Amino acid sequence: MKRDPLTLNKAQRECVEAAIKDTCEKRGWDLYAKNTRTNHVHSVVTIGVVKPSVALNAFKANATRAMREAGLYACDETPWADNRSKRWLWTRDEVNRAIN
Repeated sequence: MKRDPLTLNKAQRECVEAAIKDTCEKRGWDLYAKNTRTNHVHSVVTIGVVKPSVALNAFKANATRAMREAGLYACDETPWADNRSKRWLWTRDEVNRAIN
């Protein structure tokens, strides 16, 4: 990331959550949980055979676009850090722990 970290305000957090939900609906992914904080985002999603990096990039791109379209983010650079954490959850118990 080339810019200072962005602190998401309430409107930005709501926009990011809506973008995550919309991305899942359009791609047929099951969204189990999402939690957008001021400085990071968590989601638990079933994405099938798609690599987690593909889902992460889709969430970041769609959330950025949604914030820009809503007039909530005007910077040309991405507000997101590169890569970040992605985990495979193999069992229902792992999914439940991630949700909680």
